[in-house]
Amino acid sequence: MAFIVETFDITMSPVMKVTIEDKSGSNHRAVLKLYDRRFGCDLRDVLGKHARLTSEDEAIFQSFVERGEIGPFLQELEEQQRTELFPPRPHYQLDDPSEGPSEDPSKGQARYEAALWQACGELYDCETKAYARLKDVQGSSIPRLYAHVRLVRFPADVPQDLLQDPQTARYFEIKGILLQLIPGYNLRNIHTSPLGPSDTNMWSTIVQSAVDAAHDINKRGVIMEDCQPRNVMVDQHSHSPFLIDLAQCTFKDDLIELWGTENEEEEEEAEGWPPEVKYWDLVRSRGNHCAIGAVMTKRLENDRGIKLNIQYPNCDKLVEDALEGKQVV
Repeated sequence: MAFIVETFDITMSPVMKVTIEDKSGSNHRAVLKLYDRRFGCDLRDVLGKHARLTSEDEAIFQSFVERGEIGPFLQELEEQQRTELFPPRPHYQLDDPSEGPSEDPSKGQARYEAALWQACGELYDCETKAYARLKDVQGSSIPRLYAHVRLVRFPADVPQDLLQDPQTARYFEIKGILLQLIPGYNLRNIHTSPLGPSDTNMWSTIVQSAVDAAHDINKRGVIMEDCQPRNVMVDQHSHSPFLIDLAQCTFKDDLIELWGTENEEEEEEAEGWPPEVKYWDLVRSRGNHCAIGAVMTKRLENDRGIKLNIQYPNCDKLVEDALEGKQVV
């Protein structure tokens, strides 16, 4: 049995602190992250405004599923994502008010909800894949992944026939993950949080550890596409940083597969580099380490006048080593 104790964040996904009671009656604290299309300020953002789900919107989505229209639409959406340089975001499915009233506004809303459902599934798949790839640094650079979670909507919310049919029930399941709770403070608030160290000399050590953790993740074939200080939690006791929110990542093996299908012209544009070199060049351009270290260095200098001395990976040398066939470390 699990109890929600506190809600942390509802940007892309609802994130909550929960207490889980086992069969012996002992309580365990953890973090529950859900991938639910119905919630998320950033997930349901439409032109800078939060598109809150209404009961009418939910009814439109359920009808879309019941009529069997969601399957063909998702196939169409997957094809667009596979072939288009800039795949459409979920809110592109909605009718544009500037084009005048739509003959059937419910169609756009149904497709929007379906696109959000698809997006949530992709976020879940990405994050669980990242935790699997980073298994050896769970508990040190990132939280431990305890379990994959699957919740079922109440019959009061969804018609019974939709929940009982395997072909439609999947659209009303909510996927999630159960993670290690890191009791502490957000790295971006290291200088303002009462849980942060009063000894300012520790700030540099903590930020450096976070930078090193980002590099460790890159070395394991994972590049974070949403890397910033707010996605780093620091343990209040050990002051060890843990990188969180891995739902938006790029994976080395996926890139190698993609590069393997490029035509000769595209390969020439990429200087004909082998995949290992291309990967480290992308690591250099994404700059996960700088997204944490440089931002915190500037923040603490502006807010407190304290300059950090952070050492970063020499990305130019990493690319050179890869070009020479050396092992990149």
